[in-house]
Amino acid sequence: MKRTEAIQFHSEEAAACSQAAETASGAARGHLHELAADHQAHADMARHNEYPEDLED
Repeated sequence: MKRTEAIQFHSEEAAACSQAAETASGAARGHLHELAADHQAHADMARHNEYPEDLED
């Protein structure tokens, strides 16, 4: 996977989870916020060469 693809994928997933969390309630809301944070963390790791897998530049 290319670095830019990983960043884009995780950024888009983080945004989608955050948006879904706005209308969710209870445990689902918390779970979606956690997913959004995880995806954002992966996007940040890809940006800073700390991604858990090797990425193509």
